[in-house]
Amino acid sequence: DCAPATPRFARALAEFQYSHGLPPTGWFDAATFAVFRGVWQERRPFVMGRVNQQPCPDPPPLYQLGYLVESEEHADRLTRLLRRDVLDAYRELVAAARREVPEVANDPEMLQIFSGFRDPEADAARCAQQGNCDGLRRAVCSPHRTGTAVDLYVGQIAGLGVDNTSAVSRLHMTRSPTYRWLVQNAGRFGFVPYVYEPWHWEWVSPTGSYVGAPPPS
Repeated sequence: DCAPATPRFARALAEFQYSHGLPPTGWFDAATFAVFRGVWQERRPFVMGRVNQQPCPDPPPLYQLGYLVESEEHADRLTRLLRRDVLDAYRELVAAARREVPEVANDPEMLQIFSGFRDPEADAARCAQQGNCDGLRRAVCSPHRTGTAVDLYVGQIAGLGVDNTSAVSRLHMTRSPTYRWLVQNAGRFGFVPYVYEPWHWEWVSPTGSYVGAPPPS
């Protein structure tokens, strides 16, 4: 942990820059951000599957899906299913966060799920109805179809949605103790972020296998 204006941060950033063929200035510039963005995306096997032109994965069979309990679902949405192994990892993550983060311990809404598994046929119908699956507003092939992606409540600005993508909304979320704990600790439980959406996290198995693959039997 080190603040961005400290020498320690500059040294760590310079080491990252050097290891990725950039001038080791210790300044976070546009070129450094571009490399970071690639590194972050490479940690999402679902994205790398698309880069490697793998087909959109089939949804898991129903027997691999488990139901959320009411206290795990956020009031703004209704989601009931997640892949069972992912649900177990999510519950371990939440238990740890409640022990380690007062904001989470004191607010039962924090880290509730407002979107988990989404049936591909229902998603396709919604795309057709709303006409917003352009790869920017919504994905045509969503990782939510795998049952390994979760949208977590990490706070919101009053009057804005839990998944509002305006700059002020996302900045507010990323400054919350809940989100900052996730950045530092979610990897312990197998989750990686989609940095453009502070609420969106994808589970990756400890072996690094493709997230669309079935869980071990």
